[in-house]
Amino acid sequence: MAIDVRYGLSHMGDMFMDLVHKTADSATICSKKLFLAYDITSLTCKKDQFSRKIGERVTILVNGGTTDLTTDEILTGYIARLNEIEAAIAVHEEEKRNLINPFHVVKTADETNIN
Repeated sequence: MAIDVRYGLSHMGDMFMDLVHKTADSATICSKKLFLAYDITSLTCKKDQFSRKIGERVTILVNGGTTDLTTDEILTGYIARLNEIEAAIAVHEEEKRNLINPFHVVKTADETNIN
């Protein structure tokens, strides 16, 4: 008993620092997920804006009598920008999906079969 207390007292600083590091890592992961979610929401709003701009431009071109929409530089620029935004959303979602949840407990086979 005295050896355990002595060991605990002599290594208390190390144990405390390990807990501080684990807490900091958890906070970092949670904040990164939060920022990624914000970025995804922001990019989704931009995607909606460019979708509306594309619709407005197509309406203007069709009402103007244009039959070949692929020759319009403004429209192709909008479509290119929309594709860039969709690619950025996909990258952010994949990064968010790959982050490890520090609060998720994985049950092992031994824990699930306890009688």
